[in-house]
Amino acid sequence: MILIPDILTTIRLVLVPFVFLSISKNEILTIILLVIAFITDILDGVISRKLKIQNREFGKAYDHLVDKLLVFVIVYGLVIYKNLPNWALLFFLIREFILIIGAVFLWFNKKKIEGSNIFGKIAGFFFYFMVISYLLNFEFKFILLIFSILSSILAFLIYVLRAIYFSNFQR
Repeated sequence: MILIPDILTTIRLVLVPFVFLSISKNEILTIILLVIAFITDILDGVISRKLKIQNREFGKAYDHLVDKLLVFVIVYGLVIYKNLPNWALLFFLIREFILIIGAVFLWFNKKKIEGSNIFGKIAGFFFYFMVISYLLNFEFKFILLIFSILSSILAFLIYVLRAIYFSNFQR
């Protein structure tokens, strides 16, 4: 059964190569594509809650996977074309890889895959602000990178703690 949230996630998936290609050539187009991705991500969650379908494990996993692919493509493009430090790519890759492994582990053990929480949303906010600052070469871009990383670490720790909690109490 194809659901509207899955269609919105697929739109984000289709945007991925265009985001990468636009990073080097057209920063404004990249920002427009990222705004579209951001809006479809928000709509995906809102519609899922309105239609009471947010408990679908496939939809959550698909949404998270596309989010991670988009993050990788953005960070990789910024490293190649916009002087984002290489270690930032390594940081985001390791974080996303660990989150994917954790989600797969929970899924295979028939545990609930948690959706995004407020800390993940804050980390996403700082991430997108950091991306825009690198695209437009703002002076304070490195400060936003640090805020993005710190908020990502906090969100990551909370996801891990919640995963441990749910894996211990979901039997």
